[in-house]
Amino acid sequence: MRNAGDSLRNNFRGKLLVGFIGLVFAACNTIQTLTNVVPQSPHESYTKKLEKSELAYTAMGKSWLAAANPATHDSVKVTLPFQETGYLSSAEAQARFYRFEVKDGQVLTLTSLLKSKEKVSLFIDVFVLKDNEWKPLNHADSSLTLTQEFSESGSCLVRLQPELLVNTYYSITLSVTPVLLNPVKGASNRSIGSFYGDPRDGGKRKHEGIDIFAAKGTPVIAPTTGVVTRVATGGIGGKIIWMNDLKRGHSYYFAHLDSQFVKSGAKVRQGEVLGTVGNTGNARYTPSHLHFGVYQQSSKDPITYIRTMEKLVNELAPDTLFQAIVFRVRPNSATIHVGPSAKSDIRAKLNKESYVKVIGQSKDWYRVQTAGDLEGFIEKIKVQPADDGKQLNIKQDTWLLTSAHPNATPIKFLPPQRVEQLAVYRDFEFIRTKDGLTGWVGP
Repeated sequence: MRNAGDSLRNNFRGKLLVGFIGLVFAACNTIQTLTNVVPQSPHESYTKKLEKSELAYTAMGKSWLAAANPATHDSVKVTLPFQETGYLSSAEAQARFYRFEVKDGQVLTLTSLLKSKEKVSLFIDVFVLKDNEWKPLNHADSSLTLTQEFSESGSCLVRLQPELLVNTYYSITLSVTPVLLNPVKGASNRSIGSFYGDPRDGGKRKHEGIDIFAAKGTPVIAPTTGVVTRVATGGIGGKIIWMNDLKRGHSYYFAHLDSQFVKSGAKVRQGEVLGTVGNTGNARYTPSHLHFGVYQQSSKDPITYIRTMEKLVNELAPDTLFQAIVFRVRPNSATIHVGPSAKSDIRAKLNKESYVKVIGQSKDWYRVQTAGDLEGFIEKIKVQPADDGKQLNIKQDTWLLTSAHPNATPIKFLPPQRVEQLAVYRDFEFIRTKDGLTGWVGP
């Protein structure tokens, strides 16, 4: 026997179908040129369907659109690499947002998984902050994955949102990798011993690249596919090679080489050997190393183009035992942070017994919402499930409410009785009645 949620969902999808049929007939009478068609993300297409079926103007549709607004949901910040698992309930119009910083020369990789009893559309979109507004940049494909290369440093936001009226478990993994290979074969981050901007010649000039130290004769490889534009000897660089990256419009400079194996005009593939590490030029009295520079009109810091980041070994499977449930603070006080780290900024401080709803988890941290809808991260050890509590006497007639607000929707009228207090928020108490109903009672 179908439940009310199934009936509502089928009714909703039926309205969408009617809207689609109308669109098909309208398209038959419209001539469009492909050059004027602007590709839409799956989320944008779904929003258009809601508008065509007029469901966007219902309370349910408005809640879904409000939940999708990046401008009002960008306060949670994470550091990459990052993983989270969680649960999205059909009872609420929800979305998850992840804000983080990216650097010029990095590639964002996003992978995600979901598990649901029914076929679910999950929309994953990437935004960048430009002129204090979140601008759409990219979206995940049908496999719920994406990669995005960045040519500018800045703030980035990922939104994860399902279609209306579905229950689904999800996991998401965010990581960044460098655009280029390290040009010294076998080198690691620890091989980099001198950085961009370091003083040179007693402060008369600044270092316009990085130095990657390795034994003399270590192969120097093409960090990407490109064209060799100059091979020369002389000056402070000694034996040098210049290479153009036609894809990105960059020029790469390799200096202090011991050997040069390519000629000007040669096309090279990523990983192809260009020469070997040495200490020619003004490096003859220093340990052998490669000076590597990145130029585009002027010099750029090469570090983010080649520095590798920590890798998350395993992609987390959705935790089907996890659901958004009510917890309460265990110690006398606890803090909610903007990200899953004690080093991240503090969003709020909570007292003992304070209500929090756990909506996601990342390693030793829960993503939570307070009764006041503030969202952030709290250490798992600081909270416990609010599955039992102390006895409380309600001494006068009152309403059981859906939220901790005096104007909240009433659930049931309660005469004086004994209830169980599970958690608190300001002057409100989250209770459970003898017949199993949960909700809020005010002062």
